[in-house]
Amino acid sequence: MKIRNARNRQFYDYWQSLEKAEGTVMPKRSSFRPGDIPSLLPNISIYELISRENIKIRLQGTAINERLGHNMTGLNYLDYVEDDRKTNASKAFWLMAEQPCGIHAVLVHALSSGRNITVEAIGFPLHNDILPLDGSTPNPIIIYQSNEIDNQNPLSYQIDERLKLILVVERNIIDIGKGAPVFVD
Repeated sequence: MKIRNARNRQFYDYWQSLEKAEGTVMPKRSSFRPGDIPSLLPNISIYELISRENIKIRLQGTAINERLGHNMTGLNYLDYVEDDRKTNASKAFWLMAEQPCGIHAVLVHALSSGRNITVEAIGFPLHNDILPLDGSTPNPIIIYQSNEIDNQNPLSYQIDERLKLILVVERNIIDIGKGAPVFVD
């Protein structure tokens, strides 16, 4: 797997350095400290897997907000995926939590202006060791770093531009110690 963007490589290295939860290959959510990687925060997204139909965007970095034209924090990621790809997109997120494994992807973000942005994204699961206030089992957490790899001209951004659609160009599974499952897109 070739990581094209230097910030994605930094994120990969940081994720690998996190303290692992006992008995698992996943780092603990509580070991993720945003202050350790301030230069990466604008391009981080954190997702909570609520259900197969709801992948809640818990946090979307400011650079992503600017790139996509709005802040999607609190919204369902699947609302921005092509209808015929929603099931596979959901499976990819859940695979990361259940296998567990990482994903490296090249995506095209289709914007309302007709402009397309090519993005490299790399994501990993975190063992959610932070219990909800009601004492229920915590939902799985996935953390991503995404950066543009083409068309990085900020002057081309347009006011009122919004993300319409996410298209997968390439997706690679990353073995984090439990094998690399086969995923057919």
